[in-house]
Amino acid sequence: MEWKLRSRQMASVYGKNRQAWAFWHWLVVIGLALSLTACGFHLKGTGPNAVAGFESIKFESTGGVRPDILRALKMQLTSTDVKIVENAAQAEVILRFSPTQYTTSRTSISGQGDAASELIKMAQPIHVQEVATEKDILDTSVQAFRDRRIDNSAALASNRELMSIQQQMAADIASQIIDRINRARAEPAK
Repeated sequence: MEWKLRSRQMASVYGKNRQAWAFWHWLVVIGLALSLTACGFHLKGTGPNAVAGFESIKFESTGGVRPDILRALKMQLTSTDVKIVENAAQAEVILRFSPTQYTTSRTSISGQGDAASELIKMAQPIHVQEVATEKDILDTSVQAFRDRRIDNSAALASNRELMSIQQQMAADIASQIIDRINRARAEPAK
């Protein structure tokens, strides 16, 4: 009989401790979330530089630019209500492109001598001019890198994966271009 009394007493103690532990656990989680937002932490692609700080842009010299980069850039700009104009007089910013540089290099080889993985590099050189001041504010190359494993036995799936990776890289480059234009426009004149 005594052991039943002790087990009931222990169960009630553990039940109370479990409730207290759950309370403190959630309190810590909420505290961490609030401290991260209070310190200015933002996930990549969010915050003030994810939205274009200009209202209109003109693209020039788009020959040689990968279509997926142009498509991703147009989509991101139009989603933030930026007008892509044909006339330089209507634009706040002129964005000139050089041809996209796309390279792949083997990073490992299988036992049969086939490429087992590769490093993909996509670089988009850009030149940005502010129309109002006619000053060049940015001349750089925006880059994205990805490493992928190649499954030679499933070539179709591997090709789909490559297309998906290329689209992700194009979207990454597009958001980097917007971010860099925003930062270049925000910097004080030297």
